[in-house]
Amino acid sequence: RCHQLSEQYVLSPREAEILGYLARGFSPTYIAKELVLSVSTVRTHVRNIYRKLGIGKREELIHLVDEG
Repeated sequence: RCHQLSEQYVLSPREAEILGYLARGFSPTYIAKELVLSVSTVRTHVRNIYRKLGIGKREELIHLVDEG
């Protein structure tokens, strides 16, 4: 489902990767450690993902992923 959303909302490859982590409930801190990025960079990607998907919080993201 994350792959479909990534294509539908034209997410970058990195945003698509981070979306997968977010959909599984991981925090920006955990994602940053796993992908060897700064937490600030991950948070920027998260903001961009939320903006592109038209959502404002994690609960909406989970709902959007589960809809499929």
